[in-house]
Amino acid sequence: MNLTAVLHSGFGVSVLAGILVSDMTLRIAAFALGAVLFVAGIVVSRRGD
Repeated sequence: MNLTAVLHSGFGVSVLAGILVSDMTLRIAAFALGAVLFVAGIVVSRRGD
């Protein structure tokens, strides 16, 4: 698996965790982490071009 796929998979796991947790602070943190991982995946894929 390349780094872009790993980062985007981490995004999916983070968003899923954000949906499953009940505490609002943890939910926001999980969604924020997901956003960071998604953007990092895009940056890594663009850097490879």
